[in-house]
Amino acid sequence: MKSTRKSTVFSASTTTTTTTTTEIPTTVHLPPQLQWQAAARIQSHYRAHLVRTLYKKISSVNSEANSLQKLIQRQETVDAVRSEEREKLRVNEALMGLLLRLDSVPGVDPTVREARRKVSRRIVELQEILDGICEAKLEFDEVEYYNFDKVVEQMEEQVCEERGGGEEMERFCAHYLGFRCLQRFLRE
Repeated sequence: MKSTRKSTVFSASTTTTTTTTTEIPTTVHLPPQLQWQAAARIQSHYRAHLVRTLYKKISSVNSEANSLQKLIQRQETVDAVRSEEREKLRVNEALMGLLLRLDSVPGVDPTVREARRKVSRRIVELQEILDGICEAKLEFDEVEYYNFDKVVEQMEEQVCEERGGGEEMERFCAHYLGFRCLQRFLRE
């Protein structure tokens, strides 16, 4: 980088201008070890920033999945989904939109991939519950009647059987599937 200084002298008869240029060094020569350390630190901070922003996207999708789960658990929604195809499509489209938003998150880090996988499995489970609700038939005269609680209980039982058993299964049942599944697991 060059620095330029001009000086102007005024007099009654003539004007004289002189210019002096001085060179300012702009490069800093660090030892190679420090250059590698600086580059590693910059990359580390960038990766941490990237992981934080991706995790925020996953967290927002997860919070929307929570709100949809609460919506699906309401009896009014269950009745509306059973009676109107349009309501089922609306909820199903919302779940698919969440899956698409989750799919746009790149898996640059193992923790991001694991969080994305966990949330996507949860959304797929919500879709299966929604399909189970729609397939459940109401009893009128001789038509079979499936209670929503029975449908959920059957799904919980299938998940428990698929997951195996042990202490990890107890925690999974208590956290994700509710108290009935835990009771059933402890009885067996």
